[in-house]
Amino acid sequence: MTLSISNEIPENVRRGLVAKGEGATWEECAEIAKISRYELQQWRSHPDADNLISTAINYNLEEALGTIAAAAPSLANRLVEIGLSDRTRPYTAVDAIKTSLTFLQSGVIDRENKSEIKKIRRALEQLEGEPSDIVDI
Repeated sequence: MTLSISNEIPENVRRGLVAKGEGATWEECAEIAKISRYELQQWRSHPDADNLISTAINYNLEEALGTIAAAAPSLANRLVEIGLSDRTRPYTAVDAIKTSLTFLQSGVIDRENKSEIKKIRRALEQLEGEPSDIVDI
């Protein structure tokens, strides 16, 4: 198979590569693309293949993070309940307390980092005289 004939990835191959980014096996992806596993893996070397797979992975991560973020208050309350309950075994309580404190610490660090990045962005804007997109979160 020669990829240089066409610079564009066919739609069926795109679907197969996106499925790979969504966690499917190469066999499942080849079935989705209706081509052989070997042929699909050859398309993996196409310059746009990494972008397709990465976009699918990033989309799934964003969706998962959104689900976790929406449930975060309930999860935090439940974790605190477990850690403080007299019925919780000590080793389980220790893990719940450690996890709660880790979440708290991560939140503080994230806030501080965002604040520092804003300061860096302002400094860059002053140096360059215009808004800069160099630092992006």
